[in-house]
Amino acid sequence: MLGPPSWAYIIQSTISGRISTRGHSGASVEHVNQNNNGAKSPPALHHYPNNNLIGVESRFRRKYYNKTLFILLIVLIILLLITIIVLSVLLSKNSISTICRSNECLRTASNLIYSMDEETDPCEDFYQFTCGRWSDEHPRPDSVISNDWFRERQIRIMRQLRKFLKQNVSDTEPEAVAKAKLMYKSCMDTQTLEERGMEPIIHFLNEFKLPIIPSGLNITLSPESAKKYNQSGEFNWLQSVVYIKKFLSMDIMIGFDIFADPFNRTINRIALGTPETESALPFNNDDVHKILYKVRKKFILADDDDDNDENDIEGREEEEEEAAKQTSSGLKAYVSYVKQIFEIYLLYLDPDANPEDSENNVGEMTVNAVKVARKIYKLKSAAENATKSSKNPIDDIIYITVKDLQKHTDKLISPKTIPIWNDYLQLMMSDSLNTKNINGSEKFNTTDLKIITSEADILYLQTIVEYLQELPTSHLEFYLWLSAVEELILHTTSEMRLLHAEYMRLVIGTEGSTPRSLYCAHGINSLMGMALSYALADDNFTRHKLPNVERMLNDIRRSFNNLVRSTTWMDEPTKYETLQKSAEMKSFIGYPEWITNNTALDDYYQGVKVNASTHLENMVGVLLWQTQMKLNDLNVPEPFGWATSPSNVNAFHTFQANAITIPIAILQYPFYDLGLEALNYGSIGTILGHELTHGFDDNGRMFDKNGNMVQWWSNETISEYINRTECFIEQYSHYYLPDIEEYIDGELTLGENIADNGGMREAFYAYRLFVKENGREKIKLPGLEHYSHEQLFFISFGNLWCESYTPTASRYAVEDSHCPGKVRLKGVLSNSEEFAETFNCPRGSGMNPNEPKCRIW
Repeated sequence: MLGPPSWAYIIQSTISGRISTRGHSGASVEHVNQNNNGAKSPPALHHYPNNNLIGVESRFRRKYYNKTLFILLIVLIILLLITIIVLSVLLSKNSISTICRSNECLRTASNLIYSMDEETDPCEDFYQFTCGRWSDEHPRPDSVISNDWFRERQIRIMRQLRKFLKQNVSDTEPEAVAKAKLMYKSCMDTQTLEERGMEPIIHFLNEFKLPIIPSGLNITLSPESAKKYNQSGEFNWLQSVVYIKKFLSMDIMIGFDIFADPFNRTINRIALGTPETESALPFNNDDVHKILYKVRKKFILADDDDDNDENDIEGREEEEEEAAKQTSSGLKAYVSYVKQIFEIYLLYLDPDANPEDSENNVGEMTVNAVKVARKIYKLKSAAENATKSSKNPIDDIIYITVKDLQKHTDKLISPKTIPIWNDYLQLMMSDSLNTKNINGSEKFNTTDLKIITSEADILYLQTIVEYLQELPTSHLEFYLWLSAVEELILHTTSEMRLLHAEYMRLVIGTEGSTPRSLYCAHGINSLMGMALSYALADDNFTRHKLPNVERMLNDIRRSFNNLVRSTTWMDEPTKYETLQKSAEMKSFIGYPEWITNNTALDDYYQGVKVNASTHLENMVGVLLWQTQMKLNDLNVPEPFGWATSPSNVNAFHTFQANAITIPIAILQYPFYDLGLEALNYGSIGTILGHELTHGFDDNGRMFDKNGNMVQWWSNETISEYINRTECFIEQYSHYYLPDIEEYIDGELTLGENIADNGGMREAFYAYRLFVKENGREKIKLPGLEHYSHEQLFFISFGNLWCESYTPTASRYAVEDSHCPGKVRLKGVLSNSEEFAETFNCPRGSGMNPNEPKCRIW
């Protein structure tokens, strides 16, 4: 065992009692009352025989003595006045110097004071104490279903980027920035969007090899329209699935990706398995979009009876249970939504058409599409649950050749062999650099290709192919058609956008919409984030703020290392390897230098083409370019770098890179520049610690310092680690959300909870390291002078997670890997002895419960 850690002797709270209601300046003034007990008495009078002499002498001395006393009294009074004046000045100067008057302190103090509910005991409910009035001061916009600091500051960044995008291109700006500004201009040109109508939809249906009108609808266009939109060729579902993936970066039925081999990050591999059904096209609000998928999944899976028709959907609304009513309402709203989409679309194709003639067919085919989606969700869930149930994810990963994967598929669809996977990969890799062989061949070589997958994913791929062979062609065709059209319509006419907004209002409860200018800025940022971050690059940041953040991260790393050394459950070899991984963990802070180099930025976006009059084509073109870049990287892996663009208000950890990314967008108030280091460590410091700790959470611990998934911990240490994670799972699984009557999923949120707990603790001790090496901060926060700096650390940490939710958002927040802010705060601080000591919380109080405290680091 190692001796006591170097920080052990400084772990001592400077606060010994609860929060005092009396302010103090940090300096004490002692009043010393002095007296003249040491003064000598006047000499005794002598008696002489000559009484006259004595009398004259007596009168003279008495007069002289009185005059002396008077003068001394005046001098003393003057000295006293001078002393009082000097002390007053000194005390006044001292008082001013102990109150921080900087703009950063004043802004932070104002925010905290107006957010806090100081009538609440911090030891009982710290979230209410720090965030009790936050939602009143930060009303939730009608267009979103939740609000927090991350969203508010992201909107601020979007406003900044919007201003930049509106400006004319200057001669000094790179071409990549000019492309982004032109893309913004095309997005804002709503007149052209109206004039083009459904033309972009038709264009991409042709690109996707999908029919203009699905065959199952049995719709006959007028001769003129039929001639105009005539198509030839048979429907091939595999082609359509591939082209939707290429153009929209959206998996349909088959999951495809290219990423670094988990066991050897220097090699990229193709991965096949379960699909990611969300499109990468920009949305008004990404969080709302994600919840829309969850809402849809819920009502799709709610009923397992595949024989229901549209009338059954309406009939279920009469059921008594509220949950069933909500599910039925959501499904009914979806069918109505699709009908209206098709009505607008059909009238564009053929103004003489009567949508009522096809309404029943559209409704029926929509129900069939829901059934297809339901089956895919079930197969996907079965595969994911099989993966989740594995005790060691490393054992789940397997490599398989295309030929062997085909054999697995043939087992379920024999006796006829249908070559799927070779054809799928040939289509996917076409036009990529990997098809340009030395001999001039344009065919992608799959002979020796090893695909990365898992037993569960192979099971999914087998069963999905089996299901598709049995599915009527018209049902599959309409499902693919609807999947593509739904993603595209939001980027066409105002009529389609209003229709979508109304649908969102019905199923999620959002009111209003994001201003078009902000929507466009957000969309361009999501597609060309590095180009827009050119506007955020700042030399002043590099000179001043970056060194301070790097110093703070170094303090947090030292703090983490000290905590590792002090653990009793890790053996020495594992400690050594953990410290090595910590030492080699890379950090990307602010922005990459190359975005300030015009040539480098232009080279990066060289393949992006933009046209002023084709908004939707511009956006899809960027997605297609991104897909092509990824396909080209199959045999030439790019070095790991930034996990996101600098304009993202968030922070990230990349397991295979052993790196954290801290964008410049999050290095702003209220995460940083708060006036006091105690506040900075409590906010951005805990975020830095959170991301660092992810490298050692339940997933991160499986990757070594080089980013490879290998066992680098001893079996004994792994066993001890798992035992400690069980404490977190049990703790968080007992947190109940009364507004939605559900419990937190302690397993789903485990990784984030480990990072939250470790990150806060590391930041707290990092702040103590800062104080030890730089001295105690002497200034106080105005209006909050009665709190110590360590108390302000926790208050800053609490303020970080203030938020407000609608009931819908709360309902789906429990499905996220991050706990709601209130739970994050309660979980972390309930485990913190340091918090209980700082606020003097008695054992058994709300924030210092009697249950054992969970701790890994």
